[in-house]
Amino acid sequence: MDEPRWWPKGIAKVPFDSAFEGEVVSSFGRFNVWNTNGCLEKRWWKNQPREGKILGDWPEVEVLEIIQYDMYGILLNLNGTHIVRVSPIEVGDDVSRMLRHKPWNKSLSEQPVLLPSMIWTVSGNDRIIIYPCSILLGKEESHSMRFRISESVGQIHKTLDQFATPNTERRWNDRMNDIEAALKTNTLWRAPHSKYTVGLPRLNLDIDSITIKEGRPYLLPQPRTLVEHLLCESDRLPGLANLMMLERQWAEFEKPSEQTRQQFLHSWLDHAPPSYSNSKALSTLCGGPWIWRYHATLNLLAQAIIYNDEELEKNSKTWLSDVSRLQAHLGVLRFWKSGLWAGITGLVIAFFSWQLESLSPTISGIIAALSLFFAIGSNQLYWSKDPKPY
Repeated sequence: MDEPRWWPKGIAKVPFDSAFEGEVVSSFGRFNVWNTNGCLEKRWWKNQPREGKILGDWPEVEVLEIIQYDMYGILLNLNGTHIVRVSPIEVGDDVSRMLRHKPWNKSLSEQPVLLPSMIWTVSGNDRIIIYPCSILLGKEESHSMRFRISESVGQIHKTLDQFATPNTERRWNDRMNDIEAALKTNTLWRAPHSKYTVGLPRLNLDIDSITIKEGRPYLLPQPRTLVEHLLCESDRLPGLANLMMLERQWAEFEKPSEQTRQQFLHSWLDHAPPSYSNSKALSTLCGGPWIWRYHATLNLLAQAIIYNDEELEKNSKTWLSDVSRLQAHLGVLRFWKSGLWAGITGLVIAFFSWQLESLSPTISGIIAALSLFFAIGSNQLYWSKDPKPY
């Protein structure tokens, strides 16, 4: 039998079986699947499932058609008015958590994000998600609207910022390490994220899950990817992580230029919280957009391996091969940063030499002046050579 798009044929150690239900062993770890055959038939919907919980109203089904299979699972057309996301692999409850938590739910009610009208969740895993829309944009359509979509994402993040948690750079860096270790990449990148980079409630966005409502692009929150479920901890991520994942997904459709990256980023910043535009938040020396592009590319590489997508794997490895150049530049800048501490050390030496009278006041003053000049100059050079965020 043909394997559906959602089946991780690149890592699963057993062949696909449509009737199977239970635990699957893979080269990236174990995961659970449930038998979705029943819910693809209209008669299954006549009675509510006995297990799990249902958030919202169970629908009356007149029309049920399969739209497509993708890496998240199966998309169905319900009555010509709703889209149903069936998630065969149990990857958590990110979507229903957004629906259950009333402050989050209420704050997003007037934002360009389309929350589900119903979710069936079992043992902490969202199985069926129903969205009140009838169409989704294709890649070409969403790509043509990417700057407007970036604005929408900025508005969403501005609303969620009131629920933000402080920088957790250790966990974010551990996250990078976990993915690198699983993929056995030659790259290694960590960052001292600024205090302006904060964690937001999880809202998984995807370029294939966007609709139009009243002439505006609306994003549909999706389940967590199998990549994250298998390789990463359940962490909050910054808004930049969301944005850069969208940017890297569109880059597979059309290679972006520096100008389009700049416009995409600034479309988001114009609608995101003002603190997100702080120079330290955008600094490559403090991580900034580039480390989240790196994070997104690692995720795409893992996705390519999981679903055996050779073209995506090739493109991701090509992008990662250029990371060493950027890291070499950052290494040179760290050398200049060390000049700041050398200058401070010189000031300390000059002070104690003057106090202990081991050197004349004139020589101590000259050493202090030179040390101060060197410290200021090194620090200014360090920040002036910070690579642009786009």
